[in-house]
Amino acid sequence: MKIPVRISSCIIAVLCWIMFSGLTVFIFVVMQDRARLIRDNRNEQILNHLFTSLRDYDDYGSAVEASPALKESIIGLAIYRTDLTPLYSWGKVPDVFDETVLKNVGEPRNARYTIPDQKSSSIKFILKIDRGGPQMPPPPQNQIPRNSPGRKNEDQPRHFFFNSLDTGKYFYIDIYQPDYWRTIHMVRILFPICELALLFLVFYIRNLFLRNIEYRERIEAQKNLVVLGTAASTLAHEIKNPLLSIRLQTGILRKLFTGNGEEEIGIIEEEVDRLSALVYRVNDYLRDAPGFPVPLDIQELLRETFRRLCGRDINGGGVSGECMVLIDGDRARSVFENVIRNAIESGGPDNGIESSISRNGNRITIEIRDRGKGIPKSDMTRIFDPFFTSKSTGTGIGLSISKRFVEAAQGNIYLESRDGGGTLVRISFPEYTKGDSENPAFKK
Repeated sequence: MKIPVRISSCIIAVLCWIMFSGLTVFIFVVMQDRARLIRDNRNEQILNHLFTSLRDYDDYGSAVEASPALKESIIGLAIYRTDLTPLYSWGKVPDVFDETVLKNVGEPRNARYTIPDQKSSSIKFILKIDRGGPQMPPPPQNQIPRNSPGRKNEDQPRHFFFNSLDTGKYFYIDIYQPDYWRTIHMVRILFPICELALLFLVFYIRNLFLRNIEYRERIEAQKNLVVLGTAASTLAHEIKNPLLSIRLQTGILRKLFTGNGEEEIGIIEEEVDRLSALVYRVNDYLRDAPGFPVPLDIQELLRETFRRLCGRDINGGGVSGECMVLIDGDRARSVFENVIRNAIESGGPDNGIESSISRNGNRITIEIRDRGKGIPKSDMTRIFDPFFTSKSTGTGIGLSISKRFVEAAQGNIYLESRDGGGTLVRISFPEYTKGDSENPAFKK
């Protein structure tokens, strides 16, 4: 079964959007990962700077206060005892350390926890002190200025706050990271915008593609109309008059030679009728496709056409009530006559012709089936081309006329080969109900 262009293009558009979305996700994940690496590197730099500054100061607060870079970056720091109360604190830090927050951040890396805090645009860096591990060496005494800021007294050991780590459980420091959070906020804002923009772009390109196909079809149809217009003009002037003369002459011959040459004269008249039908069908194709649309019960029209062409009503399935469609009556009859004649001439048994009508939402669908030769797969793309036919006596314009008239009524026509042989013709129209005059589906 051939997938319609609109459905296939929609599937391709969705797949393209998914592919580009995957690329967008990858880019933004890389951006976030890069921001995280820069953040962690800055944290390490600040910690190194802080511990290096402790050579010249008695406590962390004095070291931070003396360095503009540290003062700008560090919101607060503290050392918490095993009972989770601060042994030492500076700046804004919790009065009691909450260990439960560590359970939500996963396993530590090198006994270090990193907790993002979006509210304060900072990163809380927590070091779990392992007293069984190597101790931090005290700074050399000869590098400690006696009158350095923050010095509490000259008798206090210079490495007092280094030694305080031995009695603490957690070293807590809150580092201000505005650049990291700007990147995270930018990613969160731009990602959905990019996704929507990609979705719009993909379907905009799909729309351009469909419009391009539609324009090509229109151009091709216009070319066909030009060719057919020239052919119709030639046929009307060059064939009709000779055909009339031939018909008159066959009538004279039939009177002059009564009982003689009946078979030959019959063949001549049959060929004249075929050529006349071709001229009529070409003129029919060139008529204004919409015509004069009126509400028409398509189910009753189909029954009437079957009785006239097949001698019986072969509508095997219908719907209750009227099936009203807005279409020109003559053009609707022409559509069903062309399709039913094709079914009759398909070479299948008469009882193999079936039909049904169904209502799907707000559309009326008519199916006409036969058990004839079917349509070769190679001919499927050309069945609606004017003058294309696989029958020796066919004109090749009936389906072209049907397609024009159906589409002019906002409908569509589709043909496919049936399993076991034969052809299925499916025609659908928007259903017309009273009060639908304002419905855009019925506006030209």
